[in-house]
Amino acid sequence: MVDQATTDVVILGGGLAGLTLAVQLKNARPETDVVILDKREGLAPEAAFKVGESTVPAGAHYFAQIVGMKEHLEKFHLKKNGLRFFQPAAGNEDLTRRIELGPREFPAHDNYQIDRGRFENELTRMALDAGVDLRQGAAITDVDLREGDEDHTVSYTQGGEQRTITARWLVDAAGRAHFVKRKLGLSREVSHTINASWFRLTGGIDLEEWGKDDPRWMERMNRTGIRKFSTNHLMGDGYWVWLIPLGSDHISVGVCADPRVHPYEEIQTFEKVQEWLRANEPQLAEVVDQRTGDVADFITLKDFAFGTERVYSPDRWMLVGEAGAFADAFYSPGSDMIGYGNSVTTDLVTRDFAGEEIAERLEFYNDFHLRTFQFVVSKVEDHYPAFGNPAVMVPKLCWDAMLNHVGVVLIFVKNRFLDYGFMQRVRGDIEKLYEVNDRIQQIFRDWNELEKVVTDGPANAYVPAKAIKDSHATLVVDYSDDELAAEISRDVRVAEALAVAVFHRAARKLGVTLDPEVPVNPYAISLRPDDWQTDGLYSGPVLLTLAQAEEISEGSQGLFVDPLLDGAA
Repeated sequence: MVDQATTDVVILGGGLAGLTLAVQLKNARPETDVVILDKREGLAPEAAFKVGESTVPAGAHYFAQIVGMKEHLEKFHLKKNGLRFFQPAAGNEDLTRRIELGPREFPAHDNYQIDRGRFENELTRMALDAGVDLRQGAAITDVDLREGDEDHTVSYTQGGEQRTITARWLVDAAGRAHFVKRKLGLSREVSHTINASWFRLTGGIDLEEWGKDDPRWMERMNRTGIRKFSTNHLMGDGYWVWLIPLGSDHISVGVCADPRVHPYEEIQTFEKVQEWLRANEPQLAEVVDQRTGDVADFITLKDFAFGTERVYSPDRWMLVGEAGAFADAFYSPGSDMIGYGNSVTTDLVTRDFAGEEIAERLEFYNDFHLRTFQFVVSKVEDHYPAFGNPAVMVPKLCWDAMLNHVGVVLIFVKNRFLDYGFMQRVRGDIEKLYEVNDRIQQIFRDWNELEKVVTDGPANAYVPAKAIKDSHATLVVDYSDDELAAEISRDVRVAEALAVAVFHRAARKLGVTLDPEVPVNPYAISLRPDDWQTDGLYSGPVLLTLAQAEEISEGSQGLFVDPLLDGAA
C-alpha cells in the first residue's frame, strides 16, 4: 500500500534544526501546512542524547526570543557564563597554574547550556500544539527534487508501509544523512580534518573543586561557583576538551583532536579516551577514572567538518543545520548557523506563499550564508597546532571573542537580519570584517611557526581589553537603523586597529625591523615580508600607525601573553 499526501512544507528530520524551523514557520504563518518526517520514535532521552549543548549569543537569541523558548530555558536549563579557556601549564596537573581566559561574571546577554533531549522534547510538544504533522518512525528512502514550479516528492517507509508525500517546499534538516546534498552532488570539502569523542557523566564536575585551596585563584571570579557554568575548554597542542554542564545534573565531556598530533585511534573508544586523558589532561582523568560508573554514554565521530555548494535553492529546497555545512564545535557556532538558516527559510517560505518574488533575496542570503560559514571555518582551520601555544592563542582567543559578538551576530540579535535593505546597506562592512579576519587568522598560523611559549604558571586570569568588553555590551543596547549601521562601522575600525596591533607584535619574531610610525594597511598585513610590497602593505584607503591602532583599539596591549605571566590577578 502506498499512502500519498500533499503539504506546503516537508521537513526531513525532527531534531533541533527541524523542530525549531517547524515552530518558527507556524508562528510566522499559522495556516502553513508543515510535515516533519523523523526516523526516531517517541521522546528523546535526557542528557545522553546529542551534542550541540552550548549556545552563544545568536543561537541563544534564536531559541529564546524567536522560537519562544525563553521560559523553558530559564526553568529547565542552565544559564551559561560564557566561554572559558585554559592554556596548558605544568603538565596540566594543576588548573590554577594555567592561563585562564574567561568572564568573571555572567554576561549581560543571556546564553544557555542546553540538555538536548529535554529541549527537543519540549520543542516536539510546541510543534504538535502549533499543528505540525510530526510523523515519527519515518525512514526516508528517496527524494525527488523538481525544478521550476513543480512540487518535490519524498518517499519513506513508516509502520512497514511505503508512503510518499509531495510539497512545494522541501527542507533537509536531517543532519549528516545529507539527503539533498547526496542527491544533487553538492558536497564541498573543507580543509579541516578533526576527530571527536564525547560522553556524559552523571553528577557533573565542578572545576572550582580543583582550585578551592588556592584563595588567589578563587578570588579571580566576582563570586564563587560560576566557573562551572561556562563552556570550559582545556587546551593543549593539537586538541581541546569541552566541559559543558547540563540542567539534568550531567556534564558533557568531549575531546576534539587534530589527527596530525593525536591520531583518531587514541580516542576512538572510551577506554582509549581514558588513556588519552591520563597523558594529556591528568587532572580531569583522575575524576573520570574514579567515576566510570557514572558514564551515561559514549559517542565518537571521525572527520566531522564538511561544506556545501549551496544552502538555499530557487527551486524551493533548503538545507539547514548540519544538512548543509559544519565546521567545528569550537566557539559553539552550530546553533547560530541553525538560527540564520531557519530564519531565512521561514522568511522565504512566508513571502512565497504571499505571492512575493523571492529570487534576488534568496541568492543574497545563500551567498551570505556560505561566506559566513567560511568565516567560521577560518577561525579553526589549521589552528589546532597552536592550541597549546599561549603566545598565539591569547591574542587569537581575544580577537575571536570580539568578532564573535559583532557583525552578523549583532545584526541577528538586534532583529535586522531579515531586513533586506539593511543587510544590503551593511554588507560592505561585514565583508571588511571577514577580509581583515582572513588576514589575521593567517598571521596566527604563521606566528605559531615562529614562536612557542611553554608556561609553568602561575598566571593571571584574563582581563578583557576595552574593545572586547564593548563588543559584548552592544548586544544589550537598543539601536535605530542608523545607530546600528554606525556601530557596525565602528566595529570595523576597531577590528582594523586590533589587526594592526597584533601584526606589529607578531612581526617582532620575523627579525625584520618594522617602523611603528609608518602606517600600514590592515587588509595587507602578513608575516611574509616578500609579499608586503605586492599586497600593498604601505598603501590603500585605510592606513594606521601602531600608535593610532592602539588608540582606536583601547587596551589592545592587554591582548598578549606577557602580562598574564607576571603573577595572579
